[in-house]
Amino acid sequence: MIGAADKGLSPEERSILRDMVGRELLTVDAAVVARGDLSWNTVRLHLDGADVDVDNRLADIVVDGLLSVRRSSLETLALPDVGADTTTRPVHKVVTGVSVLVDDVSIHGGGTPVASLSYPQAILVGLGDECLVLDKETWFSEMIAVKAGPDPLALAYDGAADWEDDPDEDPTTHYEFSSHVEEL
Repeated sequence: MIGAADKGLSPEERSILRDMVGRELLTVDAAVVARGDLSWNTVRLHLDGADVDVDNRLADIVVDGLLSVRRSSLETLALPDVGADTTTRPVHKVVTGVSVLVDDVSIHGGGTPVASLSYPQAILVGLGDECLVLDKETWFSEMIAVKAGPDPLALAYDGAADWEDDPDEDPTTHYEFSSHVEEL
C-alpha cells in the first residue's frame, strides 16, 4: 500500500473527551452561519468545572479539514470574516459516555489497495436517554452540525455516498467505505 493516513484524535484529545464523563453539560455554544443547527468551525461545550471546544479545522492533508478537541480558552467564539453570532443550547444533563464515529476509506487502484484514510466523522456525547452529536457531515465540510436525539448513529451523516466509485472519472479506482464507533 502506498499510503495510509490515520487522522484520528490524539491521546490528549481523547483524554479531554474522557474527562467529560460524569460532569454536567450545562450548555452548547455555536457560532452560526447557516441553518439553525450548523456552526462554523467551533462548538464550545460548557461543563461544570471544564469547557471543551470541538473544532473542524483545516490541516495539512490533501482531502480535508479535521475534527479536533481542545480545552476552551477565554476567547469568544467568532466567525472568520463574518462576525460573532453565537447561539446557546441549554442542556443540563450529566455526560454518561463519549465516543467517536470514525470513517475508514480504502482506495484501490487497478485492483490493489493503494491508500487508506481514517478520520473522525462525529463526536457522540451520551446524556442518558439521548445523545448529542457533533458531526462534520460531509468529509470536506468546514462546518459542524449539532444534533440531539435517542439514536446517535441515525443522527450522524453516512459518508458512504461521498466515496462512491465514478467510472467516468477513473475506471481503475475503487473505494471501500466503512465506519465504526470508538468508545472512549
